[in-house]
Amino acid sequence: MAVEEHPSVIQTLRGMSRPVWLLLIGTLINRLGSFLQVYLVLYLTDRGFSTASTGFALGAFGVGTVVGVIIGGSVSDRLGYRHTIVGSMLVAGVLTVVLPHLTNIAAVVGVVGAVGLTSQAYRPAASALLIDLTPPERHIMVFAAYRLAYNVGTVAGPLLGALLITYSYEAMFYCNAIALVAFGLLAFSLPKHSEVAHASPSGDSEEVADARESPETAGRPASYLAVLTDTRFIVFNIAMILGGMVYIQSISTLALQVTAAGHAPGFYAALLSINAFVITCLELPITRFVQRMTDRATVALGNILVGAGMMLYLAGPSAAVLVVATLVWTAGEMVGTPTITAYPGRIAPPRLRGRYIALSEFATQVGYAAGPALGVALWAVWPAGVWWLCGVLTVLAVFGSSVSMPGAADRNRQPLDS
Repeated sequence: MAVEEHPSVIQTLRGMSRPVWLLLIGTLINRLGSFLQVYLVLYLTDRGFSTASTGFALGAFGVGTVVGVIIGGSVSDRLGYRHTIVGSMLVAGVLTVVLPHLTNIAAVVGVVGAVGLTSQAYRPAASALLIDLTPPERHIMVFAAYRLAYNVGTVAGPLLGALLITYSYEAMFYCNAIALVAFGLLAFSLPKHSEVAHASPSGDSEEVADARESPETAGRPASYLAVLTDTRFIVFNIAMILGGMVYIQSISTLALQVTAAGHAPGFYAALLSINAFVITCLELPITRFVQRMTDRATVALGNILVGAGMMLYLAGPSAAVLVVATLVWTAGEMVGTPTITAYPGRIAPPRLRGRYIALSEFATQVGYAAGPALGVALWAVWPAGVWWLCGVLTVLAVFGSSVSMPGAADRNRQPLDS
């Protein structure tokens, strides 16, 4: 095929429009300043709040992030992507500044939950805008670049936060707020909803894409109920829940596996560092080749590698085995995640794009929430059973994604008919 159909990393970066670069830079800045959740427990205990109160606040933040994504998907479809990003970032920034001045635990819990909600409400809008602003053949590479910006900020942010709290906790909150507001101000330069040439995954106009909408959602009011009638997309999201349950063992049950094998906790940290380093360095180059595959094949291969990596922990307690297993599931993450991230927006009707993306992110979070609880509970009675369960869940996830995703070689497709 022509080079343009499978752009290289350099071609993709050079071809990205100014609004796409603004989104990536804004996301990086946002994640660099998003260390509130990491140090919230230390701050609240330092202020004299009880452990139980601290737990409530941390739980409120977690619930807020999940609810924020769902609300953000609906708001972005109604008010537009730019307005959603600007509004969520500015409100989150103001709330973050208020937080260190609160002395009542009920107010703290409420504001922390609101910060979690508003700070994550932008995500469906950002992903939807990337879909709209990027040619279909470059979606996967652009989402890999988006993940790079997000991951670099997520890794570096807590390090910056650690430096700030040596000065004062207030400095941490203010810098977090500055990062949020900076992204919001950058977002003012993004095109308005009406200015974006809404294109379907086949490159058609919004009107043509809506005309090709699945009979299951066509004609229904724009709402999450319309999204829930897309049965194939629901099956895809069930597969994502199962895949998320497998992947999340890497930051839950794996720690138990490593220490039970006689290794120091620092070795577990080293495994996660290997994962982060490899993804940062290699995900974009690997995506250069992965984008040649169909979405269905890419997601299936990614899930298979993640599941195989988890099952390799059954091979023995040696450091070499643990490193190899980690590299295998890391490869699966690099292969599958950019496509998984882009896919909901690619197949969604434009009028429901924010909601499709939000529902898929919600499904992943459900897997991330259920996985550790199930994994740790099973570990307590049958340690090896965790990794066998990962194999079973992987088979189900691959089956679910394969029957719900199209397999045609043409990526530039329209939403599926039932």
